[in-house]
Amino acid sequence: MEQKSTFWKSAMIYGLYVGIFLTLYSVVVYVLGQSQNKSLAFIPFILYAVCIVLAQIYYKNNELNGSISYGEAVGIGVAVMFFSGIIATLYSLIIFKIDPSLLDQIRIAQEEAYIQNGMSEEMIEKTMEMSAKMMTPGWMAIMGLLSSVLIGTIISLVSAIFIKKQPNEDAFEDAMEEVKTED
Repeated sequence: MEQKSTFWKSAMIYGLYVGIFLTLYSVVVYVLGQSQNKSLAFIPFILYAVCIVLAQIYYKNNELNGSISYGEAVGIGVAVMFFSGIIATLYSLIIFKIDPSLLDQIRIAQEEAYIQNGMSEEMIEKTMEMSAKMMTPGWMAIMGLLSSVLIGTIISLVSAIFIKKQPNEDAFEDAMEEVKTED
């Protein structure tokens, strides 16, 4: 039972870190008027990957005595991103309440992307009409949380390959050797 409590505690702490870092980054980008700057969109993914790996390593070394299974490593990464997603969702709801024009900016950017992709006016109109139903702060917050978990899952599946470490199978024999040398 102790292991579960440290799992959730570690996931919440690292999720809080990721959520706070991401929120601060988003605030800076917003204040600088760069919310629609696509070249800055990759930076959160680097933050996600770094924090997930750090959480996996911390959990392995400090909570599991240096060994972690692939599943445990994936689990901690996904849980971290779940908690981070909650914080990011709260931030999104607050920022859309403070500045409702952000939704219009997103819609305009979408429409411009459709035009650049060569879509016809009729097709753009139908697509924008369909997406308008999902372009509410509530739906965007839910999709943000789901996206956070999905991204966390993908990153965790990859990073867990490198983080996993099975316990020493000869641990019993090593312990017995230590006992023999103490006598």
